[in-house]
Amino acid sequence: MSKTGIHYLRIGDLARRSGVSAKALRLYESRGLLKPAAHSAAGYRLYDAAALVRLNQIVLLKRAGFRLAEIGRLLARDPQAATQLLRARIATLERECAERAQVLGVLRGLAARAVSPSEFPLDELVETIAMSTQLNVDWSERERDDFRRRAEQLGETGMAEAQRLWPELIAQVRAAMDAGTSADAPEVQEYARRWYALLHCFTGGDAEVTRKLGQAWQSQPAAMAAHGLDPALFAYVGTAMKVAGLALPGLP
Repeated sequence: MSKTGIHYLRIGDLARRSGVSAKALRLYESRGLLKPAAHSAAGYRLYDAAALVRLNQIVLLKRAGFRLAEIGRLLARDPQAATQLLRARIATLERECAERAQVLGVLRGLAARAVSPSEFPLDELVETIAMSTQLNVDWSERERDDFRRRAEQLGETGMAEAQRLWPELIAQVRAAMDAGTSADAPEVQEYARRWYALLHCFTGGDAEVTRKLGQAWQSQPAAMAAHGLDPALFAYVGTAMKVAGLALPGLP
């Protein structure tokens, strides 16, 4: 479509040309990342060549692992903010590379010993991977007794429900964070309250248990990644909890 001699694309045309869905384009607009250059007489969004360049930048930055909120800061071309974001992303990638290197070493070792299909050590493979992603915490005997007591109070049904709710909640929080949703948004506040309740169910409000658990997650990135967690997500939930006025004993 041409308007005043300039060639414009409607949102559907831009979606087809870029491979980005119209829904995503509207999301980018709502986040202030991409704006139409004009609107048609009928109210349709119209995008020019500059918008296409901007969209390509967004796509590349997302591919590099940056979240929408971070992409907005990068597109603002603030050198200080860009430096901080790059350092944080490099640190995350270094942790991921270290975790992958650990798993690669395990797989190579097992593959070297698998002389034939009949001798393939599947059970050992599964056990080794599980051990490498299991969270290790030095609980005291008293703390273990408290865990058993709380588990008995919850019962098998309650324990199974908690185990089902955690992955679902982590995925919801991850989606909100990746979409750049503010920590004070109503839905994120609800996630924070549910996170707090589930965590309290496990720790019983014990400050020392909470402290040990937090330190264990931070020091064991492979276990963290296996559960869909990372430092950025913990920070996001922590901010949401503070906004909601929820304080975890044992954590700053």
